[in-house]
Amino acid sequence: MSRSTKLGLWLLLLQSGCVPGYVRVTLQADAETNQGRPLRVLVRSVNEQVYREETYASASRLVILPDATVLQSLTLEPRPGETRKFWVKSEKGKAMALYFFYTAPTASWKVWLKPALPWRITVPLGRTGVKENDVRECRVFLK
Repeated sequence: MSRSTKLGLWLLLLQSGCVPGYVRVTLQADAETNQGRPLRVLVRSVNEQVYREETYASASRLVILPDATVLQSLTLEPRPGETRKFWVKSEKGKAMALYFFYTAPTASWKVWLKPALPWRITVPLGRTGVKENDVRECRVFLK
């Protein structure tokens, strides 16, 4: 592949919001997300067994005392039309999970991403949990 072709491919990927080795996460909130209170979010590198067995209490401890599995931590302020975008460095062949620490979760509070990770994921957040049916992933160039 020529140098100009490689450069053109990289520019196309950047314009599409895709960067190899990273996942672009978009969180969509509104004024009612987490009942209008700040929402803590963690991104972690975990396998499926840990993800499935982990309780809300054990995962929430990592907000205060993060371990080596925590890739990103942030606080989302609920506002009308709030959108937060960020990049997370991903490890090839490893899974990733997003955790949302709602004050009173009654719906899903975490999302697991199996390998090969998507290049982009959009997660709409509701009043008391993730709007699971509206989560969108982009997994381009995968078989």
